[in-house]
Amino acid sequence: MNPFPLQAPMCRILLTLAIGLMWAGSAGMARAQAPDTSGAMYAGVFAGSAWTDNQIEDVEGFANWGLPGWSLDYHDSGLVAGMLAGRRLELAGIPLRFEVDGMLGDLSARSNRLDPEGLDETVETEIRWIATARVGAEHAIGPVLLFATAGMAVSRIDRSVTDIDSGRDIAPHVDPDDSFSDQTTEVGWVAGAGLETRWMKAWEVRLEGLYMDFGKSTHVVNHSGNNRCGPGGPQRPCPYRIDNALGVVRLGITYRFGH
Repeated sequence: MNPFPLQAPMCRILLTLAIGLMWAGSAGMARAQAPDTSGAMYAGVFAGSAWTDNQIEDVEGFANWGLPGWSLDYHDSGLVAGMLAGRRLELAGIPLRFEVDGMLGDLSARSNRLDPEGLDETVETEIRWIATARVGAEHAIGPVLLFATAGMAVSRIDRSVTDIDSGRDIAPHVDPDDSFSDQTTEVGWVAGAGLETRWMKAWEVRLEGLYMDFGKSTHVVNHSGNNRCGPGGPQRPCPYRIDNALGVVRLGITYRFGH
């Protein structure tokens, strides 16, 4: 099994976006102006690709019976798009930027290998929307502006485990006692870096990457407590622990107001 299932497609995405940025930047190179690092406010739109990095831990070995702490990674990728706004300023001679953004996309991942033998339990995570607020520093090199940012990320995340029961004389059906579905708004952290260049007049084009981590959340199945959470364990609700992270590569265009 390839331990980096998204490595090749993401390399292609990065290359495509980089070529797009260089092409857009070259359209304004005849003017060869350095990027604007003044206190201008700006806003724009972006689109790109994101990949989810999820892990579920069977804390007491309920699904993968008798293997407490067993974990399963499940990933997927999708397209995202959104809007951003920001402001540049200087503090103690250091050029800074403050930015906020919001994005939507098709960001869901699932796996039916929570019970790797029966394949009757499916875990799924869907990230419905994301918003970030970041502060960063920037540095101009000729017509290109390099920047790095970090801050807070907020996301609406749906998580579920669905258990399917069946038998010789029983049609397959969802067992709600051994399933769960939770929708929560999570707060995490975000960090990233990118580059941008003047395109024409008040327009700039950028390429950036962001990584977000929303931490771990705990969810339970066996709600009635009628089964044990593992061999010799107590009869009570049984916990799963889910970790959600996200990476984004996006190409954007912004407009500087007042120029």
